[in-house]
Amino acid sequence: MTTSRAPAPPAPSPPGTPADAAAPDDRLLMDTFMSQYRLPAVAVADRLGLFAALAAAPSDVGALAGAHGLDRHGTSVLLEFLAAQGYLAVHGGRYRPTPSARAFLLPGSARYWGPMLGLGWDERCTAVQQVVTTGTPHGYRGKGIWETHGRSRRHGEQFTRAMHAHSAAPAAALAAQLDLAGCAALLEVAGGVGTFAMALARRNPHLKATVLDLPVVEREAHRLLADADLADRVALRTGDMFTDPWPHGQDRVLFADVLSDWDDERCRTLLERARAALAADGRLLVHQVLPDDAARLSPTVTGYSLALAVMTGGRLRTLPELTALLTAAGFTDCAALPVYGHYALVTARPA
Repeated sequence: MTTSRAPAPPAPSPPGTPADAAAPDDRLLMDTFMSQYRLPAVAVADRLGLFAALAAAPSDVGALAGAHGLDRHGTSVLLEFLAAQGYLAVHGGRYRPTPSARAFLLPGSARYWGPMLGLGWDERCTAVQQVVTTGTPHGYRGKGIWETHGRSRRHGEQFTRAMHAHSAAPAAALAAQLDLAGCAALLEVAGGVGTFAMALARRNPHLKATVLDLPVVEREAHRLLADADLADRVALRTGDMFTDPWPHGQDRVLFADVLSDWDDERCRTLLERARAALAADGRLLVHQVLPDDAARLSPTVTGYSLALAVMTGGRLRTLPELTALLTAAGFTDCAALPVYGHYALVTARPA
């Protein structure tokens, strides 16, 4: 008896082709991917007794976390996700169970679903419970995500390919819309294989870009740059973005899906380094999912925020929150432009 092995998936293509820009946005895929946290969010809230507590006394995030000894940020992203799914209603910052939650998620009722939720408990539920109770990201099976990439080449390269897949279409859309006339030098920080830098360079023949990331991205990055015939205009610079030098005199510094992986203190460090790397008339570019009042109602956006908290300890920030960080780091003229799917581009200049 012989067994057949599934063929290896084709190597990913460089981003920024016309077909990329013309394709539908990735909201359906984002919806699908973030749905993996729907059951864990409900199961954890049930196990922690949050539905019963909010049924007895509607509460805001701070009061609920304080009364139950929970992490405030973990509690916040959990409640927002539950509200977006329809299990909680929020008025004036105070959460309360919806009729569906009251019907099925209050212990002691004839229709209580708690035992059924318990059957679905898995490692992802444990990870969500950990971030809500302690504020500690779960990463890979309880091991830090960035440390794991440093120790395990397999994990690091798998993550690199995943981030390229996740970024290729948004990068192409940004390149099609962003005016880089007069921009000769761009630094993409924590850019992985340089997905955004390649898309921007393809659309702007005068542009030379540098991509800063850890050594684990090198093999895949060099392959993609060679395939795209961009190795002469997109340079890979390996190093730690928090400690190693950045090239200075940049016309643009780009953070694409980077700041949402870190807490405020680490973000301020990165933004201050970006300001030092920019030319006097340079511009900062921040490309990320940017929650607004409507996005707070999106299970995908709030699920993404919970996923960030679980995996990296990061968070999505609203425009006012991001503007406050930028201002504190010495930037001004902050503005946001919707770009693609759930993504927006925030721009700022050194004050």
